[in-house]
Amino acid sequence: MSILERFIAYAQDFEQTYVDDDWSRLTQYFKPNAVYEVTGGAPCTLTGPAAIFRGMKKSLDNFDRKFVERRVEMTAPPQVEGDTLMLDWLVTYERPGAPPVPLRGRSVARYEGDAIAHLKDSLSNEDAVISWMAKHGAGLDPSYV
Repeated sequence: MSILERFIAYAQDFEQTYVDDDWSRLTQYFKPNAVYEVTGGAPCTLTGPAAIFRGMKKSLDNFDRKFVERRVEMTAPPQVEGDTLMLDWLVTYERPGAPPVPLRGRSVARYEGDAIAHLKDSLSNEDAVISWMAKHGAGLDPSYV
């Protein structure tokens, strides 16, 4: 299986995990010493699947799941260069009483074999998100730690 196919499978399983909170299905996609790095918004670096999933769950519980709608889409075809996949995305969140907030970003996944060794998520519209949070983000916490 190519890293593109593997990442798409991971993304699909992540969305299923978003629904049912079964994080065990994601372990297969990460090396035991994998690093997850987030820049912009709620920056952090987490090491190992247990810490990565704990951080992701915290962010989902305190941010994503506080919205009535969450739409995820790719904004360009994924690019693969050697052992690295790059994917540009847009997640649009909606909640009553506030305009939609779009988060634009890029995920870069470096693989070792068929598992992710390093995953980095970067926001590309951080200023707009900070502005939206200041006006409409009461009770929301996107942090991972």
